[in-house]
Amino acid sequence: MNESPATLILVRHGHTEGNEVGPEVRMSGQTDLPLSPLGRWQAEALRNRLAAGPPAAAVYSSPLVRAEDTARRLAGEHLGPLRLVEALQEVDCGDADGMTIAEVQARYPVLWEQNQSQLHEEFRWPGGETYSLFRRRSLEAIHWIAARHPGERVVVVTHAGVIGQLLGALHDLSAARWDAYRPGNCSVTEVEWQGDTGLILRFDDRTHLANQPPLAELEATLESTEDGAEPCPAGQTAD
Repeated sequence: MNESPATLILVRHGHTEGNEVGPEVRMSGQTDLPLSPLGRWQAEALRNRLAAGPPAAAVYSSPLVRAEDTARRLAGEHLGPLRLVEALQEVDCGDADGMTIAEVQARYPVLWEQNQSQLHEEFRWPGGETYSLFRRRSLEAIHWIAARHPGERVVVVTHAGVIGQLLGALHDLSAARWDAYRPGNCSVTEVEWQGDTGLILRFDDRTHLANQPPLAELEATLESTEDGAEPCPAGQTAD
């Protein structure tokens, strides 16, 4: 008899400065940018939503700080312990990682156009990772997590690129299509995963973020609530 599928709650990390739009924004594949005040508010809103829903067996996360910080706000008694998985990191942009968009366009104009075309699965920035290899490791990570939790619900905090590769694979799209399924920050994508495939139940659900306060208000609120807070909630573990 086949085992029951794992229910994966795929979460893109909260907002960072690298998620803005413009020539001075930095490429942040594996560049370790922290959550912005907006990103911290988004993570709290998501925590409240998930706390009101079914429990989870564990929270898995990319070790990059923007994902781990999001995940630490979720993990605990209701959603299970936090476990870090290296393979859940964003794509490695190599020498371009950390540069501003303007710098990348000036230094690598041909590569920039190739990447924008989304036609080449073996594309990579100098010293970086090809999209085909990125898809392979993303799928291997999800297969491993799902195999550990048949019939259970787990939260997976990762990056837009990883989620896009997973959904692109399920729709038989090229690994070069990096923007076909690009979820918003702290959105929820739910997939029932069994063996080598999955069934998408919802994508890019952001209903919990509908009541975002003005930036100045949420900064003041976060400062007052986070002063003196412990970095790990009681009952949380990490490995």
